[in-house]
Amino acid sequence: MQRRCQVWAILNVTPDSFSDGGKYLSAAAAIARAKELLDEGADVLDVGGASSRPPGKAYGAGAPHVDANEELRRVMPVIEPIVRELGATVSIDTTRPEVAREALRAGARIVNDVSTGSSAELLEVVAEAHAELVLMHNRGDGSMNAENASYQSVIDDVARELTAAAARAISVGVAAHAIWLDPGVGFAKTAADSLAVMAGIPQLLGTGYRILVGPSRKSFIAAVEAKANIVPQSLPLERSGGTAAAVAWSVACGAHAVRVHDVREARQTILVSEALLNAHTARPVKEHQA
Repeated sequence: MQRRCQVWAILNVTPDSFSDGGKYLSAAAAIARAKELLDEGADVLDVGGASSRPPGKAYGAGAPHVDANEELRRVMPVIEPIVRELGATVSIDTTRPEVAREALRAGARIVNDVSTGSSAELLEVVAEAHAELVLMHNRGDGSMNAENASYQSVIDDVARELTAAAARAISVGVAAHAIWLDPGVGFAKTAADSLAVMAGIPQLLGTGYRILVGPSRKSFIAAVEAKANIVPQSLPLERSGGTAAAVAWSVACGAHAVRVHDVREARQTILVSEALLNAHTARPVKEHQA
């Protein structure tokens, strides 16, 4: 049972992302970080120039608006050199067609769309470039409110909405084999909802698309601690253990990739998880003696 779950590394060139905002805002710092992430074993670098953190209890008012010109100003000086000089496979984390178009021209190969394919123009840009596409489940601005987070069955609803988004992408020319689905942990979901969609990864695999899971440092980890009466709950940078548990679970379920901040730890978690799965599969079955 040989498997290889990819590691997608988060590289935010933003001042306000929820756990690493401002750390890699300059192009020089971001490029240096990109080299570190590749050296640690990242398969893909997911570059984002506009925070997508949703408003709510976990993250306050949410991310402020950033226009397309500012997003381009942040990401383009990073994408071009890490593709050209470092040979990185780059994903651009954006919902804007103009940003996706320029990033793909600069060498990015994947568009990570956290709006569940809401922009037909963005889907057309991906199709024209013959690029890969991640469709992350989300509703509205991702906040927890009655409209966004009302589910009959969270995993059934997420699977249905993601496959509908994939169908829209295919209808404008995106190849089915180029599509990834992401259940959108933490977006328009309670902590219980986020746990439910991760528990439902096998159902998402049944759609036939590759599955990317992004649990890294998310607030559901602190919510699990709160339920266990752990005080105080961990801050984002203190959630490496919970992230590793979610990564191990994703591997066990058969996810194709995880999106994380801490590449070295995630790669180690994946390697050990896969080794255990392989050892379990290879274990001989002993017959019961009479």
